Amino acid sequence: MKLLHVFLLFLCFHLRFCKVTYTSQEDLVEKKCLAKKYTHLSCDKVFCQPWQRCIEGTCVCKLPYQCPKNGTAVCATNRRSFPTYCQQKSLECLHPGTKFLNNGTCTAEGKFSVSLKHGNTDSEGIVEVKLVDQDKTMFICKSSWSMREANVACLDLGFQQGADTQRRFKLSDLSINSTECLHVHCRGLETSLAECTFTKRRTMGYQDFADVVCYTQKADSPMDDFFQCVNGKYISQMKACDGINDCGDQSDELCCKACQGKGFHCKSGVCIPSQYQCNGEVDCITGEDEVGCAGFASVAQEETEILTADMDAERRRIKSLLPKLSCGVKNRMHIRRKRIVGGKRAQLGKMKQISLDIFKGLHRVYAILEFCCIILK
Repeated sequence: MKLLHVFLLFLCFHLRFCKVTYTSQEDLVEKKCLAKKYTHLSCDKVFCQPWQRCIEGTCVCKLPYQCPKNGTAVCATNRRSFPTYCQQKSLECLHPGTKFLNNGTCTAEGKFSVSLKHGNTDSEGIVEVKLVDQDKTMFICKSSWSMREANVACLDLGFQQGADTQRRFKLSDLSINSTECLHVHCRGLETSLAECTFTKRRTMGYQDFADVVCYTQKADSPMDDFFQCVNGKYISQMKACDGINDCGDQSDELCCKACQGKGFHCKSGVCIPSQYQCNGEVDCITGEDEVGCAGFASVAQEETEILTADMDAERRRIKSLLPKLSCGVKNRMHIRRKRIVGGKRAQLGKMKQISLDIFKGLHRVYAILEFCCIILK
């Protein structure tokens, strides 16, 4: 009997420690924070892009002249050249139709395109790209494909909510004669796949090609365990607070009590990808992702043929030229206030009365001067 008791105690102890834990959305997400509908444009949570500035908690577009003057020339889709990448993105922020085309000057034959092939609808298929300085189209390598690249590709194709996280494109037997594919790397907030970095890789067959299903508004009701993004997109609640921008507007990563998977948790309640830790760029607005990085080993990159400029490196360079923030949250804008010595600040609706008083005063002065002229005569 004692042996049985010992066995039962051991079994209970073992089960208690081997039990698989499940973290619910309620345990990960702060509901009061969700009600504020934070996105990648909320500078209370994230840094604004170098071509934006923070005003009252929102990232708004800078004017092109407010960008740093140093940089390399770029070309936009309207065939207009810009002195810097920041100036082009600033104008695109104001006029979304003017997208980035390529680094350098504009050429008559230069054209970038992205399309989906071998799909049953126009929202799914294998991703094919035509680079500006390449003569032929090429497929994207599957090994480099993630939600970051998928969201950017779908946004480039006109699907404003990015890629679908639930549906998968079913590949059938295809006869594609291609020995090479394009490796692509995006940050996830680009507006065009042309802004991402492309390198050339070898491939073995169509199974090595990236495929995507872009998100379309479904007529049926969402799944039971869903997370609703600020942009209206539905994703699985298991994908919230994992450091991956599944929503496309980053709203699934900005109200987190903790991070699941390989996400890194910022004190501000934001989950960022683990590879952003100790990468030389501050991503948490409180800066802890770049603390204690002495001896941190970076992953060596494979030597490959680089086909396009690294615009993310250019973004970081522009960011380094901007004035440093003292508080780490948002830009403090200096507002000049002038008033007459001894005067009072005008209240709402008082400007007309003030103008009338000034007019009456000037009228009296004119009357006095006229009276003086009569006396002198």
